[in-house]
Amino acid sequence: MTVTVFEHDHLLSERAKARSFSHFSQGPTDGAPEGFKPHPKPLALHWGMPNPGFFPIDSIDVNLVDYPFQKSLSLPTTNASVESLIPQGKSTGRSVTIAKKEDDADIIDISRGLQYSEVEGLPQLRQFARDFIKRTHAPAYSDWDVIITTGAGDGLNKSADLILDPEDVILIEEFTFSPFLSNVKANGGIAVPLKLNLDAESGPLGLDIDYLQNLLENWSELKPGLKKPKAIYTIPTGQNPTGVTQPVELRRKVYDLAVKHDFIILEDDPYGYLALPKYSKPEGLLRLGQFLEIDEYLESHLTPSYLTLDTTGRVVRIETFSKLFAPGLRLGFIVAQKRAIDVIGKYAALVTRSPSGTSQLIVQNVIQKKFGGVDGWIEWILKMRVTYAHRRDVLLSQFYESDAYKKGYLDVIDPSAGMFASVIIKFPEGTTDADAKTKLLNWKFVAFGVGVVPGANMAVDKDFSAERSNFYRITFAPANDDEELTEAGQRFVGAVEEFFEKGLKF
Repeated sequence: MTVTVFEHDHLLSERAKARSFSHFSQGPTDGAPEGFKPHPKPLALHWGMPNPGFFPIDSIDVNLVDYPFQKSLSLPTTNASVESLIPQGKSTGRSVTIAKKEDDADIIDISRGLQYSEVEGLPQLRQFARDFIKRTHAPAYSDWDVIITTGAGDGLNKSADLILDPEDVILIEEFTFSPFLSNVKANGGIAVPLKLNLDAESGPLGLDIDYLQNLLENWSELKPGLKKPKAIYTIPTGQNPTGVTQPVELRRKVYDLAVKHDFIILEDDPYGYLALPKYSKPEGLLRLGQFLEIDEYLESHLTPSYLTLDTTGRVVRIETFSKLFAPGLRLGFIVAQKRAIDVIGKYAALVTRSPSGTSQLIVQNVIQKKFGGVDGWIEWILKMRVTYAHRRDVLLSQFYESDAYKKGYLDVIDPSAGMFASVIIKFPEGTTDADAKTKLLNWKFVAFGVGVVPGANMAVDKDFSAERSNFYRITFAPANDDEELTEAGQRFVGAVEEFFEKGLKF
């Protein structure tokens, strides 16, 4: 395994590199007098931390389930869950009690979790994050670390600050998680869109590697007056909004271009662990035999992170617990080379300080006490994976079996990970005002009572992407049950068919 010395300081923002941090309560660090020996048991009269005895909470009980939607057994329709494995009427969930004081070093007790704590995150959760990455996406070098964040949004903001000075350029997939554009703008950066291919008939779906290579090799001619890119921001697995996943071969090419042209890769991966099998028509309610074995999942189903290709420490990976645990906890982490983590930590000390101790103790202690650590957490992910796969199949079956699909009015990008899919609207050849038609069709969806996201709403540059914006992002995450998913799909295809049958008019 390659050990790296961080050689990319020139790619970090001057603002981020210039920061330093020291706490007013820190004792002397330099110039100790001769013969000085620290006291072995110092007493604190400096830290402004209330003793845990002042906390009004003595313990916290977290009541848990063993499977997603476990309590929906009593409902007349399935909630696209895996509860069919549990005998009806039997609950196998149990409580996790979080006490004021714990002896287990892996557990975050209340006296620790509700106290002021490290900017980088509580040590137990940081260690879990390290162990989890080693198990799932081990970097190809050893000099890396993690920092806990208050969710992926916070991770993206801190990553943008890490890299971007005013007028710095960052390459971004032309359709993307658009809130990140605000982070780029806030740091004075310039977002340049990268072409995506969403037409399977014209080549591999996803990032257009030929376009990227040509752009980089002819930058001064194609983008006169702009600095060469400092970074690329990518959502490589279950891409938001398209649902497309980059194959490993493409990731290698992108990484090689990053080395050749000297830029950082910001890898945003909130959906990648929800690796989905290919679509298959659902047969009634969800019933399962067994889940994937962990090793099979890791070796054959989970698409490797850019970290696994990284030998030079130029990948910054943003992770989150939002899609696997709960978004309201606002908890995630960043994986990067240690120098980058140190710089991010100084920014965290300025803007957020430590993440929520309550969120950290809930996540860490449930994972340790309920799931039993890293492998148990992966087993929970596998249960979620099957649930999402069933939901995806229920929704997409409404498209594949519709008259709108059979008449060629639409096509679907079947996602191999995550919670989003894209429906391509196939306007007749020669349609010159597809953008206006797409906006008009959105009103039809509103009239039919189904919410969707037009692709143009998530474009970096609407003019650049006008020819490829004829799609809508749909999600199978929030619906209550199969019946609701089915109804939503039927409303969507009904709106499309009526729109086409009326000559692309409302």
